[in-house]
Amino acid sequence: MRITVFGASGRAGRAFLHAAARAGHECTAVVRDPERLAGAPAARVVRGGPFEEGGVSEALAGADAAVVAYALRGGRRNVPLYSRGTRTIVDAMRRTRVSRLLVLSEAAYGPHTAGPLNRTVSALYRATARPVIRQREEQDAIIAASGLDWTIVRPVILVEGPAHGHRRAPFTPHHSRAPRTTYADLAHVLLDALDDPATYRRDLYP
Repeated sequence: MRITVFGASGRAGRAFLHAAARAGHECTAVVRDPERLAGAPAARVVRGGPFEEGGVSEALAGADAAVVAYALRGGRRNVPLYSRGTRTIVDAMRRTRVSRLLVLSEAAYGPHTAGPLNRTVSALYRATARPVIRQREEQDAIIAASGLDWTIVRPVILVEGPAHGHRRAPFTPHHSRAPRTTYADLAHVLLDALDDPATYRRDLYP
């Protein structure tokens, strides 16, 4: 498949590029700074910001699917990357008639937490990251109303490390623990869902 990856220079984006290349897919990486790809394989690199409509549409031309792996860090938490950035992509997907959308989000708010431990972790997160949660909620609403064949992947804790093997991500939040998912395993979850209609318009919890 031909896949356009937004947020390709982040840890999740780079892990996905490596896994997709090994699986024989052709990826377009959308980045502000190509040097931050750090050698991750991409058939094409489109340089541009997340709110540049023309560049986003150009990156989606000819694609079969889009992966959104945005991550806000540090002092950038008030940048509307999740909300406005996702809106820009969704609008461009409609224009370019790309229907398959996979989005990396999180399982740390609202109905995406379950069990006492996970709810405690979520409460601590809410106390420190309210602007991010508001953006995530806006992002959820944009995706749900998009009319696209979307899947949202919601890990609890992402860590560095090797892939531990394929496992099907459940459709319901984890109850008993806050599982750690490596970026390499996350990439395989995204790949497994890529052409699986059973995951369309559903949340996955690796």
